[in-house]
Amino acid sequence: MEQERNIYSDSDMWNRGEETAVPEIREISDSGQPENYTCECGNTNNEDFHTNDDKGEVSCNQCGTLILSNMIDPSAPTRRFSSTDPSVDNAHYGAPASNLFADKGLRTTFNPMEADRKDRQKSFILKRINQQTVTNKERNLAVALRDIERVISRGGLTKSVHQEAVNVYRDAVDLQLIRGRSIEGMVAASIYTACRIRGVPRSLDEVADLTRTGRKEIARNYNTLKKNIIRLKRMPPTTPDQYLHRYIFALNLSLKVQNRANDLLKTCFDGGMNQGRNPIGVVAACIYIACVDCDERRTQRQIARELEITEVTIRNRYKEAMAILNAQKVKLEKDEDRSKSNEEN
Repeated sequence: MEQERNIYSDSDMWNRGEETAVPEIREISDSGQPENYTCECGNTNNEDFHTNDDKGEVSCNQCGTLILSNMIDPSAPTRRFSSTDPSVDNAHYGAPASNLFADKGLRTTFNPMEADRKDRQKSFILKRINQQTVTNKERNLAVALRDIERVISRGGLTKSVHQEAVNVYRDAVDLQLIRGRSIEGMVAASIYTACRIRGVPRSLDEVADLTRTGRKEIARNYNTLKKNIIRLKRMPPTTPDQYLHRYIFALNLSLKVQNRANDLLKTCFDGGMNQGRNPIGVVAACIYIACVDCDERRTQRQIARELEITEVTIRNRYKEAMAILNAQKVKLEKDEDRSKSNEEN
């Protein structure tokens, strides 16, 4: 019978003898990097290796081979509260403060069931007093931030958009723009504004589908935010090329169509087609023309359904785009004829 292992013995549990080989421990320097690197290409010069501290990776500069991944930084974090303070606190307690929460993550909670029997009544009283001291402004802010988190998760938006939407909503609360308006409408307008700031714009209809508000209310609240928040006045307008990649992927088109549509968008920009036009309609017309040129046919109905616009809008923008393209073609032919005549003279 095989001898039983002692589960309380470190030597029996972790040292398996000849069953598994113990990996070689590499020396770690004070900066958190191994002393020497070797690559399969024969590179042993430490200066020819690139260290990415953000990703924790080390790669060879000669062949690009990844030498080390998930590198651990053994240096202790430090917190110094002033440049003249000689004391350094190396301990971090809890998560950092964040604007994504109404109380910035610094919660005050009382759980009477975890208190001692003699202090349980006192804990109940403290809990009731803490709930009574919460103002309507703080309560509404907590509800709004939960709605923003729900919409961001439902729409598959990034964390940067989430952070920007919270900042816009907090600015609206500080400027008292919430008075007389619904929380849902201002939440939708904040998300719509954050998407435009971060370069991932969403149409009013898309934001309205994610929330319980209409596009007119979102547009009205957005105009209020842009008029009263100073930093939003410098926000550049959305351009059609910001929508292009997402709709190309949704329509399952190739990279060739995307490049052709991008060139058409630049041509339409130079012709002034973007002035006073819905950017989604301009994108739809350029995608339709690029599909015809590259023999990847998509009907106007398919494009209109995916971009959530009407077929009439696509036809109108198509006519305008073709007029600009024909005018540019005529101009190029005249320039070529003029250059040929100059060469002959």
